[in-house]
Amino acid sequence: MPVLTVNGIISKENLGITLPHEHILLDISFAIKEPEGEKEKSLYQEKVRPENIFLLKNSPGLFKDNYMLDNEELAVKELLKFAEAGGASLVDQTSIGAGSKRIRIGEIAKRTGLNIILGTGFYIKESLPTEIVNLQEKELIKIMIREITEGVDNSSLRTGIIGELGIGPKIDSWENKLLKSAAKVQKETGLAISLHIQAVPTIADFNGGLNGVEAVKILMNSGADIGKTVVCHADAKTDVKYIRSIIKEGAYVEFDHLGKDFYFADSDFLMDRDFDRIMILKELINDGLTDRILISQDVCLKTDLTAYGGLGYAHILRDLIAMMKNKEISQEAINEITITNPATLLDIKDKFL
Repeated sequence: MPVLTVNGIISKENLGITLPHEHILLDISFAIKEPEGEKEKSLYQEKVRPENIFLLKNSPGLFKDNYMLDNEELAVKELLKFAEAGGASLVDQTSIGAGSKRIRIGEIAKRTGLNIILGTGFYIKESLPTEIVNLQEKELIKIMIREITEGVDNSSLRTGIIGELGIGPKIDSWENKLLKSAAKVQKETGLAISLHIQAVPTIADFNGGLNGVEAVKILMNSGADIGKTVVCHADAKTDVKYIRSIIKEGAYVEFDHLGKDFYFADSDFLMDRDFDRIMILKELINDGLTDRILISQDVCLKTDLTAYGGLGYAHILRDLIAMMKNKEISQEAINEITITNPATLLDIKDKFL
């Protein structure tokens, strides 16, 4: 069955190793408020450079520039490292509000040789202009369906997944409207839904609680196919009970902070390490839940890129597969998580084309 990529329809069997949640070009600097103090304001305006990246380890939002991926040439170089490591496909979930330059992704796909799937939908409310937040449900549906059936920004680049849909720390009228709209778009197009669940303290009102199950239940009550729904960002702090509750509802659970272990000094929030995440993956796999697991790296900061000291798009293939094998996770399970599950998620029925 087919998958919608920026350069056309391909068979799901041709996806190969797939990263289901990444970003290529984006701007999420809306999340960084300009500080009042002169010293802090000076840092806020700094550009990320090799000699100052150490300042961002405990405060990734210290520089506004860190929250922008804005260099197409660098993006190509970074993505080629994933391709050279054996990667074949990638889902760019940079939705409306996250400063995407989606019109450029088709050219990047050609230059890298990767299959790239674009996302449609809307990021968290804080990222959006009032005129979008105030749109009626039918208008949100119209925008998403147009991007799926025709293309983004008056182009022929069709989107192949609904997401990432921005769910804030508290589900209010905007999130309800967005989720109900997405369920209807899914019914009409057959595409999977991917949910951004706020999991780190980068926006106001985040208190550490995760509302993925609540969001899934709203989708379920709206008639969505939960088997083709992903709850993202489940591994900033890995709560096994929460993860299992997502799987119990029938959704995919996505570990997509691999490579990130930031300490947010302002809120005293420390992310888990990859070792901790892999031990929980092993537990889930041993319990027969492999078919509900996705893994990715959610590259979204300059300091995620290898050019700025990060681990880049190839981290899973270069570093973590070996760690998984050291923990006696089988090659069969690894293949299911990195190849089979993304292909099953992205696959759509011919009748929707």
